[in-house]
Amino acid sequence: MPLKTWVSQRTMTQLKSLFPRLSLSLSVAIFVNISVSSMANADQLASTSTNSQAIAANQVVDDTSATASLTLLNKADLMPLLLTGQVASVVSQPFVVPKAGDTWRYQIQWMLPEGSLAKPGQVVVIFDKSEIDNRIEQLEGSLLRVTAQEQSQSIELNAQLLQAKFELKQAKLELEKAELDAAIPADFIAAKDYADNQFNQLKAESELSKKHQALAEILDKRTASLSQLAIDKKRAELELSQALSGLEQLELRADIAGPMLYSRDPWSDKKYSVGDNAQIGRQVANIPALDDLEVIAWVNEVDVDRISIGEPVRLRLDSQSKTTLNGSINDISRQARKQPAWGNSNWFKISIKFVVDDRVEIIPGMSVLVETGVAPS
Repeated sequence: MPLKTWVSQRTMTQLKSLFPRLSLSLSVAIFVNISVSSMANADQLASTSTNSQAIAANQVVDDTSATASLTLLNKADLMPLLLTGQVASVVSQPFVVPKAGDTWRYQIQWMLPEGSLAKPGQVVVIFDKSEIDNRIEQLEGSLLRVTAQEQSQSIELNAQLLQAKFELKQAKLELEKAELDAAIPADFIAAKDYADNQFNQLKAESELSKKHQALAEILDKRTASLSQLAIDKKRAELELSQALSGLEQLELRADIAGPMLYSRDPWSDKKYSVGDNAQIGRQVANIPALDDLEVIAWVNEVDVDRISIGEPVRLRLDSQSKTTLNGSINDISRQARKQPAWGNSNWFKISIKFVVDDRVEIIPGMSVLVETGVAPS
């Protein structure tokens, strides 16, 4: 057997043992590259330095082509992603724990059974009202006390004002009498009586000045006291109004029609239920609309580079696993966030649009298996 033919067969055998998954065409391509390189190396012994540089450049090109071929092969070998998702609605109404008082968390007293269809205006969540009820009783008592105090002080201050006005009027009369007595000429009365009349006039003028000052002080005191009592009463009324409003806020009502879905605690991944305590601002349930549905799924940060917007996916409902739906990735969140119940990894939220199949009944809350890497339909 010629040496060249034996080398060719041996090289092909080695390629097949090293790369069993390579197609025949790719094996031949690599074999040709190796053969050309071998022939070029044989001719290199008899060529000039200029030809050596040209052969080296060709070898670099061949190595680059081989690397690119292996890279494409590795990408083709990647397994498709299987993600768990849930049917959701683009339009939904979340229900969060309201800030209805001084406490930082409330107990869930009642919730509409999960899966029940809520109607607009219907009460769907009620939180424990005992604490805010006690607060309302205290505020009502405080308002009654302030109102009674306002009335009592108003009566007392009005009486003091009337007394001050009476004393002022009496002082004016005393001054008028003293002025009449002081106007009697000294020639008609004794010197001592004249002096007493002059003194009594000065004394009456001083008393009148004091009564004016006393009346002014009572007016100022009355104004200040009634103003402060009015402020206290207004504050008590405002606090009571806020408490009553908070009492109403502890009853959450539906604005749209849709199924009641319970939310999960982000730390324990357990669904909220009656009797659980939830802190202010935490979502305990939501109602999705029955139209404009989508699938929400989460992808790990290490796999997010393997998907892209517009990429086709295949959906399979857990309740109807034999039926598949076609969809595409509509959006990928720009910022990852942690899911404490899933470990320390970061997760990206993705939304998937899908084609509705009339044979399949789809409602929000259904679990879905999402498969990527499918061929476009």
